[in-house]
This record gives sequence, C-alpha cells and structure tokens, in this order.
Amino acid sequence: MKPMGRRSREILAATMIVKNEEAVLARCLTSLQGIVDEIHVHDTGSTDATPDIAAEFGAVVTHGPWTGDFAAARNAALEGCTADWALVVDADDQVVADAAALREVLANTGAGVLQAEVHNIREYASESAFLSGRVFRPRWAMWKGKVHEQLVGRTKSLRVESVPSHVLHVRHSGYLSTTDARARSERNVGIAQAQLDELVAQGPAADPVLLARTILDLGRSQVGAGRRQDAVDVFETVRDLFPGTPEWVRATDFLARQVLVADMPDVCLVLSDQLRAAGTPAMYCDWLAAQALARLGETETARQLLAGVTEVVDTTGLRHEPAALRELKELVDALATTARPLFA
Repeated sequence: MKPMGRRSREILAATMIVKNEEAVLARCLTSLQGIVDEIHVHDTGSTDATPDIAAEFGAVVTHGPWTGDFAAARNAALEGCTADWALVVDADDQVVADAAALREVLANTGAGVLQAEVHNIREYASESAFLSGRVFRPRWAMWKGKVHEQLVGRTKSLRVESVPSHVLHVRHSGYLSTTDARARSERNVGIAQAQLDELVAQGPAADPVLLARTILDLGRSQVGAGRRQDAVDVFETVRDLFPGTPEWVRATDFLARQVLVADMPDVCLVLSDQLRAAGTPAMYCDWLAAQALARLGETETARQLLAGVTEVVDTTGLRHEPAALRELKELVDALATTARPLFA
C-alpha cells in the first residue's frame, strides 16, 4: 500500500536546453515518446526551426538569452515545471528505457538523483560509457556550475542511486564529428575561464570546492580543444592547490593520460603509483602502468598487469569500451612475445 497522499503515478518531465538543433532534435524527441509525460524545452536563441520542431512534439517551449552559463540555462528549463521528476536530455541524445520498469523505480526510491549510463558514440574512437545524474526531483535539486554543471541539493545533500542500464540509458552522439567536438571544447574553455576569473576575483571568499572543480573543468576542456600543454599546466595547478581532494585524484588521472600521449612513460608510472596510494581501483592503475611499462620495453611485466584487468573505469566513472581493452591486451601479448617496446 502506498503512503497516504502520495500520487499513484509519479509525473516525469523531460527538460532540455537547445540552440539550432533542427538536425537532431526530432530524433531525440521521438525517443522520449511513451517514456515521459511532459517535455520542457528552453531555447537560448535558435535561428533555425528548432523551436517549431519542439512545439510539434507538444513541448512547452520557453525562450531566453545564452549567458555562457549551462547551470543557469538548465535551471531556466525547469521554471514552471511541476513534475515529480525531471529527465535531463540533450538534443543529440537518444533515450532508451523500459518505461514500466522506470516508473516502478520512481515510485519506490527515496533518492533525489538517479544516475543513468550515458554511452558516448564517437566517430574515430571506441564507444565509452559513464554514469550521469540524469533523473532528479526538481523540488529537491538544482544545477550549479557554468560548465560541466552538476546537480546540488536545494536545502540538503542529495541521496544518489543508479538505475540499471536495461531500465534506462542514454545514447549521446554529440562527438560524432571531431571538428564539432573541438569547437564545443573551445566554447567550454571560454566558459570555464570566465567562471575561474570570477572566483579568483572573490579572493578568500571563493568556494574552494567550486574553485577546484572549475580549474579541473578548464583543463578537461583544454584537452578536448587540443591545448595539451595548457591542460597539463592546469592539472598540475589542481594537484598543487587541492591535495587530498577528489579533484586532485581526477587531475592526477588526466595528467597521467596526457603524459602517456606525450611519450613520458616514466612520469606516467609515478602518477599511477600516486593514484594507487590515493585509493584509486587497482585495475585502473594497472591499466595505466601497463601502458607505460610497454612503452619502456617491459612488455612481459605489462602483460602480467593487464592479465588481471577485466574492465577500465577511470576516476570520473567513465567505463571504456571492452573492445579497446582486448586490443591493448593483444598488442602487448604480441610485443611480449617478440620482446619489443610499444611504439619503438
């Protein structure tokens, strides 16, 4: 029996922010049919048919200027929404769900945020997946952060749970084009830098957690924009200023991968040891160290490390495609047989 006064059916609304998305929006909205009760689309200045397409699907369409603040735009999309739950969607997403099972979860959970798997579909790289807070109670949560925005509690901390992939997952195709991905990263560099400037101007009054996340976001965006040396400098800054924090761990992880790409395997080994000491899962540290060892010619040791790695999940929760791990193992096996270093 349900508690007195509780709705027999939780109302679920999709909320999204858009600008000039006519090429992909209909596909996204079609995927929502039969899953959500309402669709709220906040347009930030489209000059194409995006608002008309949204209206054709019965969406509530609101308009506002783009201010360079993703959290502000996502919060604007929630204005006027009275649903029990919000499903945050991007125009280049496709939502895959067992609608009945999802409703059962919503009716019985005490969580404020539900994480769902997001599968990144890429043009020239393996598919990857990560958990993201995609379903939440609007009365309990709001968005914070100009770039790489996050859900925070309105009055108290939020309980977070995960939804099984067969109940709900999202396929995100925003990075199909390398050119588009770099352009988005360049945009995010500017947003993160603007937020960082604002925080620095606040001096000691600045929120240290937000400051650490903003600097880290700047580095991540610089990687996507191809500014690798700038990113390395930023990750080092996070490590210097915020030791012992989750941001330090992620900055160390990102830095390890950048120095690996730059063919500095000895530095990567040091960083992988630091991650291990900080409590990062052993399989991920072994995956990093094995690549560094293979580049140094210690292919047999690398093979032994990789033998125990069954999945690769980085410090942000991103799960790498299993096929990429299999290919790495096969390559290191071949190199160990011939005693050759990786990329000799």
